[in-house]
Amino acid sequence: MGILRMLVDDLPRARDLLQTAGSYGRREPHSRRPSSQRPGALAAVARLVADSGLDIEYIYLGARDSLLLKTEELERLERLLLENGFRVLEPGDLS
Repeated sequence: MGILRMLVDDLPRARDLLQTAGSYGRREPHSRRPSSQRPGALAAVARLVADSGLDIEYIYLGARDSLLLKTEELERLERLLLENGFRVLEPGDLS
């Protein structure tokens, strides 16, 4: 067994292709925010989230230097980021 995480712009089509291939897929909502090219940008986000008491399940770099964060409390995470001056991306923002 293995886990492959991928971002797609056409979820229904991706799900159909996975099912046709005999694989299982599920939707996992993420918070997406643009990252900065400056040193310490990831540390600033991680510190803000840690200080809030939220747990990050995983984080990785996405398209166009965006950060993708997964937490159990996605709405709270997005509110926290926005209230602290971070931009949260919508699905179409990276197309």
